[in-house]
Amino acid sequence: MDKRIYPDFVPSFPNEPRSDKFKIITNPDKGEGIIALVSFRAGEIVFAFAGILLTEQTLHTLQYRPGQYVHDPLVMGKVLHSCEPNMVCNMENRTFTALRDIEAGEYITMDYESTEDVLFRPFVCGCGSQKCRGIIRGRKVGEQKQKSRQRQVAALSVR
Repeated sequence: MDKRIYPDFVPSFPNEPRSDKFKIITNPDKGEGIIALVSFRAGEIVFAFAGILLTEQTLHTLQYRPGQYVHDPLVMGKVLHSCEPNMVCNMENRTFTALRDIEAGEYITMDYESTEDVLFRPFVCGCGSQKCRGIIRGRKVGEQKQKSRQRQVAALSVR
């Protein structure tokens, strides 16, 4: 039995996600997400992903470079957000690596603001982390908010 998640027209590649390691499920609160069926150790490549390069952003893209997006609605585009994720994404080699040990049965997550300057669709986060940032908009928006807070603090300290 073939355990590939990607269709046959996508050539096999090292560390590709397979159905014996991952299950795509629909959660009424979170939408589609991916659950690990096996454990991964911190520092281990969880999976590599495929996709096509687009010049426009979609719900199922991650930003490769400004104005360039990798589109993968089959696997990578289903990874859920967390403000305290269990994986980090490397867009250069298109891999996800475990930031900490991931146990079988856990959702695999990433921080969308680690790759996206501006999100395709900002949202109110419900990750439940004590480090939750509330509204997830993209790293450029976060940087602007941080600079604004720094200016406000500097102005208060001058008074």
